[in-house]
Amino acid sequence: MEMPWHDLLAELWRTGLLYFLAFVVFRLMGKRSVSHMAPFDIAVVIIIGEAVAIGIEETSKSILLPVISIITLGGLQFGLTWLNLKWRPLEQVSQGVASILVEKGKIRHENMQREHLSQSDLMISLREQGIKRIEDVDTVRLEPTGKVSVLMKTAMQPVTAGEIGLPNGETLVQYIDRKFAQMRRSGG
Repeated sequence: MEMPWHDLLAELWRTGLLYFLAFVVFRLMGKRSVSHMAPFDIAVVIIIGEAVAIGIEETSKSILLPVISIITLGGLQFGLTWLNLKWRPLEQVSQGVASILVEKGKIRHENMQREHLSQSDLMISLREQGIKRIEDVDTVRLEPTGKVSVLMKTAMQPVTAGEIGLPNGETLVQYIDRKFAQMRRSGG
C-alpha cells in the first residue's frame, strides 16, 4: 500500500517541526551534558522525547497537543532552573545535595549505605581518578549529578606553578631549560 504524497509531506513537516521544537527547548535548558544532569533533568529530557515520539507516531491526532506539552515542559524546566539560581533551598530540593563519602581519609559508611554504594564502587571511582589509597584522600563527595569529586590531603596534592614561583604560562620543563641556559651563559 502506497502512502499518498500529501500524507508523506505532512509527516515530514510534523517530524521536522517536533524535532526543531525539541532542539530549541533542549538548547534553552542549558549546556549541561547528560553526565552532569541531575536525575530530574534526565526525566524531563525523556518525557520531552516521549512527547515528540507520540507527536510523530500519532498522526491521527492534532500536532498541537505534543507542541503544547513540549513547550510547557521546557518552560517549566527553564523556570525551575532560573528559580534554582535565585533561591538555593529550592535547588537543594530539586537537584539534591552532595553526600560526603570519605572525610579525612575515613569512609562514612552511613552515607555510603544511604546512597546505596559499596566500598568496591567507591574504590573503582577513586582508581578511575588515579587514586590508589583512600588514606591519601581528604574528602570524597557524591555530587547530585552522580559524579564523584575528590579532594586530596594537602601532602598528596600536586605542586602548582605558582607555588614554586614559575612565571605565568611557563611550564616546569621550560623553567628548567631557561635556568640551565642561564647557568651555561654564566659559566656555572
